[in-house]
Amino acid sequence: MEYRIEVHTNGDVHTIMAASGTNLLDVLKDMGILLYTPCGGKGTCGKCSVRVDSDIAGPSEEERRLLGVKAANGFRLACRLNIDSDMRVYVDDLREQASIITAGTRKRVVLDPLVRKRFVELSPPSLEDQRPDLERVLAVAGMSGTDNGTAIMDLAGRGVGTRLLKGLPDVLRRSGYRITLVEAGNNLISVEAEDTTPALYGTALDIGTTTVAAYLYDLSSGELLNVRSMMNPQRKFGADVISRIDYAKKSQQAADEMRKIIAEGINDLIKQLADEAGIDQGDIYAAVFSGNTTMLHFLAGFDASGIAVSPFIPVTCRAVHMSAAELGITVNDNGYCLILPCVSAYIGADTVSAVIASGMHDSSGISLLVDIGTNGEIVLGGRDGLMACSTAAGPAFEGANIRFGMGGVTGAVDSFTLPGFKYTVIGGTAAKGICGSGTVDAIAALLDAGAIDETGALAENSGAAGLPYEIRSRFTETDGMKSFVLVPAQETVGDEPITITQKDIREIQNAKAAVAAGIETLISTAGISYGDIEKVYLAGGFGSTIHIQSAARIGLLPRQLADRVEAIGNASGSGASECLLSRKVQVIAEEIAGRIRYIELSASRIFTEKYVENMLFG
Repeated sequence: MEYRIEVHTNGDVHTIMAASGTNLLDVLKDMGILLYTPCGGKGTCGKCSVRVDSDIAGPSEEERRLLGVKAANGFRLACRLNIDSDMRVYVDDLREQASIITAGTRKRVVLDPLVRKRFVELSPPSLEDQRPDLERVLAVAGMSGTDNGTAIMDLAGRGVGTRLLKGLPDVLRRSGYRITLVEAGNNLISVEAEDTTPALYGTALDIGTTTVAAYLYDLSSGELLNVRSMMNPQRKFGADVISRIDYAKKSQQAADEMRKIIAEGINDLIKQLADEAGIDQGDIYAAVFSGNTTMLHFLAGFDASGIAVSPFIPVTCRAVHMSAAELGITVNDNGYCLILPCVSAYIGADTVSAVIASGMHDSSGISLLVDIGTNGEIVLGGRDGLMACSTAAGPAFEGANIRFGMGGVTGAVDSFTLPGFKYTVIGGTAAKGICGSGTVDAIAALLDAGAIDETGALAENSGAAGLPYEIRSRFTETDGMKSFVLVPAQETVGDEPITITQKDIREIQNAKAAVAAGIETLISTAGISYGDIEKVYLAGGFGSTIHIQSAARIGLLPRQLADRVEAIGNASGSGASECLLSRKVQVIAEEIAGRIRYIELSASRIFTEKYVENMLFG
């Protein structure tokens, strides 16, 4: 039996028929509606709440606990609701609300793009000159099968050259042998009729666990034409890479689904880029991809299962060259796609790109690069050497495992100060929850106010007695846990106070201790001190939004380095852009990936000791 499901999201109404017993979260996934499901739909995080208008059984006790007061207002967890009647569902689709950092620090490079065009005029064949069409083209192009190996580019071993050859006779004769050569390095990827040299574009993409950013460039001038971003559509399979790998391991169909959904999302972004810039997608000839190792494995269709278990082995860390057709990316069919090199299972191309964007690899001094996302990637060094580690910070800074936590989307509290309980909300709306930067601010403020002690404990009744009334009056309980009211109920969307619980504080303690211990492990391994570090680069969206003093106050960043911090935004996207615009930088990326010494923290005694030391708030 099937039931009618009417879904209301961001002002739109969609109707679908769903079979009895189908899980509502699966229905919404199939409709392309993105909910925040950091637990991967396992029913443990309480984030996939939707309002349901239907005569259905009420939520279970566990669901009530996860929903809080929302349970009394018609809310259910989509992952725990199986369809057994017609229903009307009200959903917030995260894709429409994301506040994503796309700006970054990109150095000016000498323009030498991965793909170039040349207009040439050939002499037509005759009885005196009976060379095959291909040889005629290669001679003018300065390419030779004997001198240069394979001159026709076969990026994926699947007939890019054959496709070119099939269309070559028509192109030559239709154009009167006036043609444009499209070249990638020393290889010929396409031949076009007449002079098409002005139409030459490329895109650089950063595929993060949480977000995806895309940049469109005119490769003739190096001009940035457009930028677009979105939430990573794979988030519906879990907030972290392990959840997604676990899903992809279920079956080949699941693995294909993981690859397909990111390719479709990328194609949506590319279409937006092209449409808004007024260009044809077929005139995009190059795409450069940066991201963490798992995301790039999914994109390429590689088996990522080895990344999830010790000894953490990816399929490859090398740069991967593929055709747009094989990758399933809707640019020119013969387009050149480059997946940038990684270092290890947990130090990906995004870190390599961030090193490029920071310039630390070329600095005579020592710098520290910190990218805090679902994991915390840290790089230390300079021209004389680089070392890196990845800390299992977990997704706490992105809202997962935090009672009222959410990503950097509309309705999230993103800053908080005392006295006065002043806060700001992304989008200027009433508050729905709190994102990572707001949580860090709140804990720092409560530490300064004495509401949290150095062990991370919220003040007991006796300890709270000496605090000012405005602080003392905010202590409460949430789900049976000690908590503190950050935003009162009358100022929130759901008429429920936004609190920070004792468990939330512990989650942040664990995450900040991991990052701080990673930093100190690299410093100890290098045999240097804080005084030797000239610059600290904060990369990524979270690094661009946190307040440095708050991060230093809770011990996420060393206080000794707070005055040397520079936020460099989406450094992964910036580095990928530089690789798109310069073949020299692409070579440098491969050199950097080979130079970085990876420090495995799971086997490090130093890390374990530093982690315990950094659990306290200083």
